[in-house]
Amino acid sequence: MSLPHAFRDEALLRRALTHPSVQGEGEDNQRLEFLGDAVLQLLTSEWLVAQRPGWDEGAMSRARG
Repeated sequence: MSLPHAFRDEALLRRALTHPSVQGEGEDNQRLEFLGDAVLQLLTSEWLVAQRPGWDEGAMSRARG
């Protein structure tokens, strides 16, 4: 399978996509997971603000959750 993006560091991509139970000692991907979660939250928030202009902050927070 190929992706429509050229990654500069294929080892980092492999690390990001490998389950922690398979990774070796010192190859924890928790920091990448933290960053990925933040990116998804940002994109979801941006979509909700654009698609639901009448919703208040509470409704958007519940929907994002």
